[in-house]
Amino acid sequence: MNAKLLLDDLRGRGVKIETDGERLLVDAPAGVITEDLRDALIKNKTGLLKLLERERRRLEEASMRGLIIRWSEYPTWIKLHDPLTGEWHEVRASECLPGIIRTANRYYRRKDDTA
Repeated sequence: MNAKLLLDDLRGRGVKIETDGERLLVDAPAGVITEDLRDALIKNKTGLLKLLERERRRLEEASMRGLIIRWSEYPTWIKLHDPLTGEWHEVRASECLPGIIRTANRYYRRKDDTA
């Protein structure tokens, strides 16, 4: 099992995992961490530290960006940047609130517009 799969598995079991320098801090419900999971944590410690650090940086960068609303490359869809996760989501414009549409229109540029 690689670090990403292990992290997904642990989170699916309700385990909270964080870093403190070169240490992993694991907070799990009683009985969840088996010997096999403990061995997997030890084996994947370096990968987990890197993965969690990458997630932390991505979340910091995302929160600096804030919410971004743009028209998608696909007609009738709006692209939203989630400041909490750093992920981009695409939503049908027909499902968006009017304020979202107005914000997307504010930043819309036609292909024949010059910068």
